[in-house]
Amino acid sequence: MAEDTAYWEEAADYSQEDAGYDQETEGMADETAVAESETTADAKVATPQSKPSAKKVLVLGDENLLYSAGLQESYPEVEFTAATVLSRLNLDSREFKSMPPALQNRVRHAVDPTKIDKQFAPASFDDLVLFLPGLSFAVPKEMGTSDRPIFAYRTHHFVFHVLRAGKQLLKGEGHLHLVWPEETSLMSSPCGAAGLELPQLLSFLGCRQVEAKFSAEKVNSDNLWPIVFGEVPTEVPEWIHGVQIHSFNVDNKPIEIPLCVALQLHPDLSLVSIKDPSPKSGGAASAPAASAPLKAKLIHEALARKEKLKEIYGRKDSSNGEAPILDLVKEPVAQESLLCMPLEAFMLAFEEVPHIAQCMKFQIFDDQPPVTVVTIAAVDPRMPTRVARPASVGPATATAMGALTPVQAAAGPLRKRSRPKDEEWGEMKFYCPLTKIATPTAEKMRAHMSGDLYKRLATSNPGWLTSEDKKDLMLDLEIDAAEEQAKRAKREAAAGGKGSAKGKGKGDGKSKGGGKSGGKNKSKDEKGKGKGKSDGKGKHK
Repeated sequence: MAEDTAYWEEAADYSQEDAGYDQETEGMADETAVAESETTADAKVATPQSKPSAKKVLVLGDENLLYSAGLQESYPEVEFTAATVLSRLNLDSREFKSMPPALQNRVRHAVDPTKIDKQFAPASFDDLVLFLPGLSFAVPKEMGTSDRPIFAYRTHHFVFHVLRAGKQLLKGEGHLHLVWPEETSLMSSPCGAAGLELPQLLSFLGCRQVEAKFSAEKVNSDNLWPIVFGEVPTEVPEWIHGVQIHSFNVDNKPIEIPLCVALQLHPDLSLVSIKDPSPKSGGAASAPAASAPLKAKLIHEALARKEKLKEIYGRKDSSNGEAPILDLVKEPVAQESLLCMPLEAFMLAFEEVPHIAQCMKFQIFDDQPPVTVVTIAAVDPRMPTRVARPASVGPATATAMGALTPVQAAAGPLRKRSRPKDEEWGEMKFYCPLTKIATPTAEKMRAHMSGDLYKRLATSNPGWLTSEDKKDLMLDLEIDAAEEQAKRAKREAAAGGKGSAKGKGKGDGKSKGGGKSGGKNKSKDEKGKGKGKSDGKGKHK
């Protein structure tokens, strides 16, 4: 994919920068080579050399590498490898060891943890360790604080994506070890009120909790000094001291999630399966295989609900008062809701959070390599929903196209759209691609286009004035105006015909050539109740 290509190109550029940093520090290393020789020897004695039979464990989330080094020192029979989103320059400039001797160069810098499967070969590790996942990143300014349900939503999805990528590196069935604060300690943390439930989330994602394989008490307390919420604390927070290590059985099979969660994910994700899939659909006899792409599974679910979709979004008889069918997607149960959008999202103002995706950005420091800034795609439930349906071409449209004003008739017929109009944004018929604003009526769209936001963006985007998108928008407005004019003309014609039919009276007198009438003429007014009299001189009173 184009996104992956850009990721690797930027990663390659940064690797060259890191190599330049190594060359700059090479001279300093030569000057201190004698002094460090004894330290290196001690490190070799303390940490055994890698053995082919040693269990290989990948540590994620330990951004300053302190805890990974502590694990290696506490469990020398295990071969730990650490991956951090920070570069060597980021770590060295903050007085952290970018290459701890205990890890024996088993460190990867500037790594996006949600794409960890692109950094190592498949089947490279036996176990995974997640160290305080999601808590090292700075809280986005749009979110404000970390004690909100939207923070739990963001963290849960981060863990889901890291697990999805990390499972592809396992040799088979292994273990996942979660280093996480004790529940009481977590409640006293800045994110205690957010509703973080990582052990429950991992159980929901198919991990089965077992007896802990590692003990947090064996790790030296000096190695427990993590980066939290984008800052290096001057002292370790109290709520960090109570960390525990939870162990889970985990395999490399696809993660099963309910359809209500799958609809929020990017359709190109791999190693994701839909829980309790529909057995049959319109064109397929059974559900796609578990290894099939998520997009194929979503298409299958859409086809299985095609008839219900027709009932909801198809044309209905206005006289039919039946309520639409809304049970297309099953409501999530308690654990399934851990990955669902919280109700708080619907109460966020667009001025506060223009798009939910801005709360799904994961960055620690401002000088962090851009390639490692994680952004998870998210659907904003506050935005109108696109409903694809065939464009209706009926008599009303043909009449509207024929009812042009003299100016339009002189200018020629209306032009064709650059592409068919086959989408409708939740009854929002008019959509402005420049401002991403949709309105239900043409009048409101014209009012929007006369506003400051539209004018400001039109000025900053010179190509908009001549773009096909603007021409299509203006065409939609012209067609709506023509339709309204046709309806108005039809109403006026109907009103005129009705008045002329009822305005005819009956004469019971005789008329002579002199224009005099000796009788009386009676006529009804518009309501049929008025009478008119003639005095025989052609005048009516």
